[in-house]
Amino acid sequence: MLIRGAELNIRQRVLVLSAFSYRWTHENPSRKSVWSRVRSGMPLIPLQTDEQWLREHAFHFVRDGSRLSARHRFCEPHYVADS
Repeated sequence: MLIRGAELNIRQRVLVLSAFSYRWTHENPSRKSVWSRVRSGMPLIPLQTDEQWLREHAFHFVRDGSRLSARHRFCEPHYVADS
């Protein structure tokens, strides 16, 4: 089941933010440690907030929405959840 980031409840939001440590946001506590290990350097895209990042993406959850899907290790653009 694909859920837009803007529609996540508090529990789902916590699951998503902890699972996606490579997000390029101001609030990401592991941003510096994760991106310092990448050899190609920092991304050239501007930093955004977690709220903006969540609004722009959709996430795969199991049918009851209790946890992220183990089959999907990525997020989708938010408009994919509309189809």
